[in-house]
Amino acid sequence: MMKLNMQKYYFKFHFNYIALAFTFFVYFSTFSQNLKSNSTGSFLYYPTSGLPSVKVFYHIPQGDITLMPIIFSFHGASRNADDYRDYWISMSNSNNFMVFAPEFSSQKYPGLGDNYLMGNVFDDGDNPTESEFNEFSEWTFSVIDDIFDFIVNQVSGTQERYNAWGHSGGAQFLHRFAFFVPNSKLNIGVCSNAGWYTVPESNIDFPYGIGLPFNSNDIDLPDFILQNYPSYQISLNKFFEKELVIHLGTADNDSNSSGLRHNNIVDSQQGNNRYDRGNYFFSTSNSISNQLLLPFNWIKSEIDGVGHQAQLMANDALKFIIKKSLSSNHKIEELDFVIYPNPAQTKVNFLGLNSPVQATVFDMLGKYQLQSEVINSLDVSQLKPGLYVVEIKDEDGIKAFNILKK
Repeated sequence: MMKLNMQKYYFKFHFNYIALAFTFFVYFSTFSQNLKSNSTGSFLYYPTSGLPSVKVFYHIPQGDITLMPIIFSFHGASRNADDYRDYWISMSNSNNFMVFAPEFSSQKYPGLGDNYLMGNVFDDGDNPTESEFNEFSEWTFSVIDDIFDFIVNQVSGTQERYNAWGHSGGAQFLHRFAFFVPNSKLNIGVCSNAGWYTVPESNIDFPYGIGLPFNSNDIDLPDFILQNYPSYQISLNKFFEKELVIHLGTADNDSNSSGLRHNNIVDSQQGNNRYDRGNYFFSTSNSISNQLLLPFNWIKSEIDGVGHQAQLMANDALKFIIKKSLSSNHKIEELDFVIYPNPAQTKVNFLGLNSPVQATVFDMLGKYQLQSEVINSLDVSQLKPGLYVVEIKDEDGIKAFNILKK
């Protein structure tokens, strides 16, 4: 009997040892990634919040990965993140940035609209109720900055921010991510050919606007979140301050396109095709920002003759993706003076400058455009429409800010 018990004890100990060893093997094989220069592959990321694992496809070109910019590429409804990595490989090699494409699979993140496109903010995003509003740690959006921090740690990097591109469903994810996670480390977000949008209109209920069907006090979604979860700090001000590019193919105008959502609300509000909906989202958001006297750092960019073609949209998005991460070292700071109007058509006024300063304007590829000594206003009438960086130099040093030229 003693011998039999010892055998059972030995077997149990041996089995537990093997299980423990296997656990360590899985841990180190998934959490200790060998991200290195000139490599292509994938790894599993396990969110610390307890959300399901995310498979991350990546490509890293030859170069110093401790300094190399990091780009995220967000897939659409097909959840084909490997393709979304591959769209960028040649551009990554030519421009020396790393690309990472997280895959929110239908097995791990079922429910395309709720768990991916709308970030699991509500259990049922199409029919939001107060009781089904989720904590931040349950949002799919919460994973992105964590993946970025993990990558930086793995490459012993100095990167502080990342740029991102999303196409179709990925563009839906990205513009809502910018809204719901205003303090993220996202630098520039390019939203290409989204199917539909959450427009910052308080008179339209979520998910098409930011109104709430369950609140009788005319409190919209940002106010509801701030009142109940003040640490989230969601506001239209922060949303409009984000550098977003609403990126549209002019030929993506087929109202019968496969997978395009239609109903009485979204069709009457935003239009019945992706091109019209993108224009509506941008123009309405710009109008709201002007009404509220809020800075507006978005731009709209169109590609003539291009439809719902992810590779062509990625090719054109490159100029926005690399503009500051690769070509400009300007750091946008909080200013101790006021600039207005922004967007501007002919001039930008300065309020609070005590003496003349030197203003230098760069485009978003870091190329010099003009220089002038100013105190009251800067003439921008000769600039082409688009987003620019203005660098102000005075006795206290250099400060930079963005302006949008109409």
